[in-house]
Amino acid sequence: MTELSEQKKNNPMWTRRDWILLAINVLIFAGLAAAFYDRLPDQVISHYDAQGRPNDTMAKWSFWLLYGALGTLLPSGLTLIRQIDPRKPNYERFKGYFYLMRYAVSLFLHGIFLIIILDNLDYELPVHKLVIGGIGLLWIVIGNGMGQLRSNFFVGIRTPWTLTDDDNWRKTHRIGGRLWVLAGLIMLAGACFLNTAGIIAALVVGIVLSVVVPVVYSYNLHRKKSAKTD
Repeated sequence: MTELSEQKKNNPMWTRRDWILLAINVLIFAGLAAAFYDRLPDQVISHYDAQGRPNDTMAKWSFWLLYGALGTLLPSGLTLIRQIDPRKPNYERFKGYFYLMRYAVSLFLHGIFLIIILDNLDYELPVHKLVIGGIGLLWIVIGNGMGQLRSNFFVGIRTPWTLTDDDNWRKTHRIGGRLWVLAGLIMLAGACFLNTAGIIAALVVGIVLSVVVPVVYSYNLHRKKSAKTD
């Protein structure tokens, strides 16, 4: 058996678990469509401002088309990105987390669209609080296992310094995972207990913690290592 054949055997393009994920997403989408399609108006509220007030609409058919594409195809599409990643063998080292991440993204997307559907049916939901709270939960789940990630070009904290230094990658993702969990907790707490201004502030703090701080940390690791070798 050639080396290429061995890699294909160990890293198949599509597995039974991928079919299960796709089937679950299709069933959830189909169930919600069957339950709510006829009940929604022809023009569906599709966008909200920072205070949760509707500020844009779209045709009902295009809303369901968008939902179907994002809710069913996007999570499964993430399966295929590893096929074009030059560091594809590394995915085998975090495949459990990779599946968990895609299930978390799936549930988040279905939850967001269900919130929008129910709001269109006059349930008067606090949309902005539910969305930010959902983001917080997603951040907690993703951050909790982020340290398992190994170097790749599509998933994780990808800076010029993490992608060129495995030690930088490991350390950045270890601290990054903790920061994502902390950011998620802040966003979730803000959605549960604060007013609109506080929720926005919690979101900004969460973004800074989970995006800006890991990038700065990665750069500082690189700078210190470069200073030692000069």
